[in-house]
Amino acid sequence: MAFLNWLKTRKNGKQDVRVVKLQEESIDMGSMASGHPAGAVAAISRMMDQKNSPTKILVVGNGAFSDKLGDYSLKMAQRLDCAIVALNVTDAPLKSSGEKQEEQIALFYETAEKNIEQYMNQADVMGVEVVHIMEIGDQERAISQLSARDAGIRYVLTEPEHQNEEGRVQIPVFDLACSRL
Repeated sequence: MAFLNWLKTRKNGKQDVRVVKLQEESIDMGSMASGHPAGAVAAISRMMDQKNSPTKILVVGNGAFSDKLGDYSLKMAQRLDCAIVALNVTDAPLKSSGEKQEEQIALFYETAEKNIEQYMNQADVMGVEVVHIMEIGDQERAISQLSARDAGIRYVLTEPEHQNEEGRVQIPVFDLACSRL
């Protein structure tokens, strides 16, 4: 029965937020052993940048942050004493073309600017520094490019990927008794 309790969802109060901790750079043994020190030098440079850069949290939304994501990210930043990079990214306008695409892009920027104001006001009250970035493109690509540019980003917070009708996160269940050997 204890095993089934382990599979149950672990919620942080009322927050349903997906948190990913980025791995710190390390030197690959192959780079060290090979006759090409350029890879090892690049890895050492990145490691030093990560060590010397102040910690930041990347909060990702689609023009707006849910209340849960906003509250969780601000409390986490306050607790860790770090800054937030608020990224609003969407690829919806790229599916259209011409004048409709331009309208969707303008609407996205307008909506993102309007929605970030409340978040930034709340951050000011809590004493958290926030930098706002807006991009049109693929979310995963934007996250990887931004984390590659800024070595200080240690955590990425996003909305949960899978939600059912009730708004709860669905957790996949695996049948461990099933053997296909």
